[in-house]
Amino acid sequence: MNRLFISLLFIFSCLSASSQSGYLFVKKGLKKKKTYTEYDYIFLRLNNGTYQYGMITRLMNDTIWVAGVPVPRTSVTEVIIRRKGKKACRVDAKKLLLITGGVALVTAGLSISKQASFKEALTAGLVIGYGPLLIDCLSKKISLSRKSYKIGGKFRLQMLDFYVPHQRAF
Repeated sequence: MNRLFISLLFIFSCLSASSQSGYLFVKKGLKKKKTYTEYDYIFLRLNNGTYQYGMITRLMNDTIWVAGVPVPRTSVTEVIIRRKGKKACRVDAKKLLLITGGVALVTAGLSISKQASFKEALTAGLVIGYGPLLIDCLSKKISLSRKSYKIGGKFRLQMLDFYVPHQRAF
């Protein structure tokens, strides 16, 4: 009974000790736009133009520890949400062949039934077949969402840490 009590006390004391983590907020005015906690991944751009990417290991005393490297909060100029990269529009050959066959069938069906001329039928088939594919490729290229938060103008970083401060000698 005594061993069980001690082991349960040890487990619950470890849980309560690890639940105290710091928070890093990206704010615009009074509203929080993004919240980072310890052990979240973050991508930062610093004053000197270098980039720092990694897991937030600790947030303490206005210092962000990214992958064990201390970064002062005041030296951060930009918090990047996602990396810039070109997304390729890839279509496999089977899908392209099926779409081309569908365009041919629509064109033939509309032309034979004399519902439209050959030129109008071909246009309708191309729009029906390749339209969704074109929209999908264009939506991957064009992005209207925010890619980064530039600190200093509209946005600012605020830290909230729950660590007990060191006692002073006097």
